[in-house]
Amino acid sequence: MAAEYAGQVDVIAVAWASTYDKTASAARGFLSSGATRWLLDEDNSIFAAFEVTYQPVGVFAVSGVEVNRWFGSIPEQEFRQAITDALA
Repeated sequence: MAAEYAGQVDVIAVAWASTYDKTASAARGFLSSGATRWLLDEDNSIFAAFEVTYQPVGVFAVSGVEVNRWFGSIPEQEFRQAITDALA
């Protein structure tokens, strides 16, 4: 979906407790479209800014302001609806 909404939505995957090399290797394996950017939160600043205390959690933000949060995975249609709502 990141590729489908490219130019409208930035999808960013943030890894927490890992190393840069491990994170880069995993990202190449499951973020194959290249449309999802990934980050390694080495100093916990990203997770702290959004008050994330564990994974997996999804945070949907518009212009840096959180508009939706979910824990674990969500169905594709629910994610699409969140994007549709934010773009409206």
